[in-house]
Amino acid sequence: MPSRTVRARRLAPLIVVAVAATALILVPAPGSLSVVGTKWLSSFGLSIPRADLVFEVTLVLLALAAASVIGWVWWKHPSQRPRAVVASIGVVLAYVTSEALKALFAQARPCSRWVTAAECPPAGDWSLPSNHATLAFGAVAVVAVLLARSALTWAMVGVAVLVAVGRVVEGVHYVHDVAIGALLGMALPLLLTLVFDASRRRRNGSPRRRDVGSDRGTNTALTGSSE
Repeated sequence: MPSRTVRARRLAPLIVVAVAATALILVPAPGSLSVVGTKWLSSFGLSIPRADLVFEVTLVLLALAAASVIGWVWWKHPSQRPRAVVASIGVVLAYVTSEALKALFAQARPCSRWVTAAECPPAGDWSLPSNHATLAFGAVAVVAVLLARSALTWAMVGVAVLVAVGRVVEGVHYVHDVAIGALLGMALPLLLTLVFDASRRRRNGSPRRRDVGSDRGTNTALTGSSE
């Protein structure tokens, strides 16, 4: 069944990811937790043949899953089409914001510092935040707000984490790049959907209040006439 409103318990997977991502960004560690983790994961990636292709396919599968959910909601539940559009716009805005932040921070990629599995993008193609992580967790957020099926959301979280870790394994992103990308990808679709739901409740609530008032006036008039 589609979700008509965003419920806190249905957001548990997103909350867990947000807490973990925030910890990866903020928790101090000798030599920087992000850099140490990136070095270890990227060295592991050297032993995986065509690591870049493996993780690109994973992202495509995640995108197809999200598109299938949107298509199902669009076809089976027309009343939820506006919510699907709003959540999808949130993913697009998250991606645009990610590109803007890349230009703002201008952080070089880890593959420019040491040997990694993937071919390093050219100079000017910056690292922070990760577009892949932004899109992957944006897809998770769309499913979370559209469907009341937390099991599917948890499954997609697992795939999205694989996409994010894969970017670090390839050596094209630091750990904090994918953590920030995950937060960005989840935040905008969720916030836009919450604003849309609140606006729709206000619009739907006003006519009901007017109807109640008019009903009371009608009842009073009928009572007065009967007396």
